[in-house]
Amino acid sequence: MSYENKFVKVSADRGLAVVTLDRPSANAVSLEVYDELRRTFHRLGEDKQMRVAVFTGAGKVFCGGNDVNDFVDLDFDQATEYLAHVRLTFNAMYDCPVPIIGAINGGAVGTGIVLASLCDIRIASEKARFALPEIDVGVLGGSRHVMRLAGQGMTRLMMYTGRRLSAAEALQAHIVDQVVSPDELMPTAMALAEEIASKSPPAIRLAKQGLNRTEFMTLKEGYEFECTLTAAVRRTPEAKEGALAFLEKRTPSYAIRG
Repeated sequence: MSYENKFVKVSADRGLAVVTLDRPSANAVSLEVYDELRRTFHRLGEDKQMRVAVFTGAGKVFCGGNDVNDFVDLDFDQATEYLAHVRLTFNAMYDCPVPIIGAINGGAVGTGIVLASLCDIRIASEKARFALPEIDVGVLGGSRHVMRLAGQGMTRLMMYTGRRLSAAEALQAHIVDQVVSPDELMPTAMALAEEIASKSPPAIRLAKQGLNRTEFMTLKEGYEFECTLTAAVRRTPEAKEGALAFLEKRTPSYAIRG
């Protein structure tokens, strides 16, 4: 699987990918970066050997938001086309079949907080900061994505004021799931990725599919759909290996299948 990008760097080993947004100095997202992110997460999902991804930013910033230069002369028609690229990218991350762990190393502003919210699990450095500052630059942001995590009140507060939250405040608001020291960020994210990668690959992919699909279903609808996934996972050889390993009190062995 090839990942030849200018701004989105990918390294992969044993089914574990590290995706790094690298566009100095603030990892601001341009149209080109959106397209690179979309292609990257599509390819990760299509790669049957891939089990989990860690997504982070190069340097001291996770993502400083959109490149404001793109908006200076953007008219209505251009904005409509531009935002279509943005939606496709966000959908590619949300729908990526493998879990994405966000390692939020610094500022996650505007698009940055949306990219963080699209990860399955978010681990933040104590130096991370979160904001929806679009109200100050003549656009509106991805509040609907943030609202999945933070709820109505906090999302509206951030949207109306552009106020920045510290990592501790983001943890309290459920925007992130864990806060660690900067030195512990990548080791913590990688340890979690290794743990997920050790599980049955088809079961993990089906679990993510189920979590995405049932998120907006009623309780009964969601559990009914989840039952169909349970039946589907039982058809995989990994399911039998997992059951045998449990009975034999050993670690299951899940070979990477092409």
